Amino acid sequence: MYKKKTMVQYCVYGLILIFILYITIKNLYNNSNKNKYTNNKKDIELVFMSSWGGMDTKAEKLEEVLRKFEKENKHIKVINKSRGNDDFLFTLKTDFAQGNEPDVFGLWPGSDMEQLVRAGKIADLTNVLNKDTKWKNSFYKSTWKYDSYQDRIYGIPDEIIYEGLFINNNLFKKYNVKIPRTYDELLNAVRSFKSHNIIPIAYNCTAEGTYLYQNIVMKLGGRRDTENPYTNSRIKPCYVKALYCIRQLYEKGAFPKNAFTIDDRSRNELFLEKKAAMIAQGSWFIGDGAVNINDTSVDVIPFPKFKDGKADESSVIYGIGNGNFHMSQKAYKKKRKAALKLLKFLTSYENSVQLISSTGSISNTKGEDGKIQNRFSVQGNNLIKHSKELVEPADSIIRRSSWENILVKSFPEMLTGKIKPEDIFKKIQQND
Repeated sequence: MYKKKTMVQYCVYGLILIFILYITIKNLYNNSNKNKYTNNKKDIELVFMSSWGGMDTKAEKLEEVLRKFEKENKHIKVINKSRGNDDFLFTLKTDFAQGNEPDVFGLWPGSDMEQLVRAGKIADLTNVLNKDTKWKNSFYKSTWKYDSYQDRIYGIPDEIIYEGLFINNNLFKKYNVKIPRTYDELLNAVRSFKSHNIIPIAYNCTAEGTYLYQNIVMKLGGRRDTENPYTNSRIKPCYVKALYCIRQLYEKGAFPKNAFTIDDRSRNELFLEKKAAMIAQGSWFIGDGAVNINDTSVDVIPFPKFKDGKADESSVIYGIGNGNFHMSQKAYKKKRKAALKLLKFLTSYENSVQLISSTGSISNTKGEDGKIQNRFSVQGNNLIKHSKELVEPADSIIRRSSWENILVKSFPEMLTGKIKPEDIFKKIQQND
């Protein structure tokens, strides 16, 4: 009787053990599938690239916004491959050429963007925007032209930029120099500052250094000739004459003695450290690592006008900056929902304002007016508001490869008289 009872107990224990093993295995299987699903969801990676990396004034804010996006979208990981302006464009174009393009990226309007659009590398967002009218209408209607190609929209214009002449007004006051409103007054200011051993204009022979050149082009040619640089394949006179003006400034001693060799950071520091009185720059030059937003000793004015120039005294260079966000065609096919989430997040009013809050840039999202963050944003808005003519930057109109590889690299020889300005554009014409 005792043995029989024991055998029954063993059978019961065995059945219980089998049942426990069954439940355990089932739970492990379910958890495995659940984890597999969850991990797949977390495995979505978006590669983002812009020129807001390195020492850029927006680099820190961008990182904050991207981390906030990840926190709100735990299944999406953003790999930020943003780089400084010096090598951003080369890296971006190389990545596209090698098939390693980012999913979402910033790229200003112009020849480079159009080239990628024609190659089928940038996603057409027209239908997406037409379905989401609330998102589309959150941007100013006049700016969609910058991202349009053959009546289709290929980007989100979130950042408005402008260029002008930055002046250290404390130096102007100290040496009793008149703030230049005309080119002749600019030449007078050069002479005055040079006599006091102050570098008149912080300039160097790099792509960034040509902000000075393109401001002169704009003042000479006005909007029509600047934005339409060729007539019957011949360059407009304003582009050639502007080079002669740069040469004249060089001959007058307007630039640093080492202008041919210094890098962009060293050039900027000449102005920031009050060793130079002026610099031609843009709204991106305001913020962390550049002109402090609370620096009352610096002002931004329209570049001086020319007697025979076609642009009004108030005219400024204006456009959409690197906060011009796109989705690659590859991402549109494979990661559309996640990429759209990031695009909408970056261009929301809250995040757009956060990105530009400590800079001189202006948000293109509606609602930003009346909530200007700093005095330079106020100055920038006033420059744009009172300008009779807003002109696109010449370096986004002339093919970028010709601009950087021919024009920029020819400056030292052009300034020293070894080559003629006309010859530079003949070479560009042959290259194009």
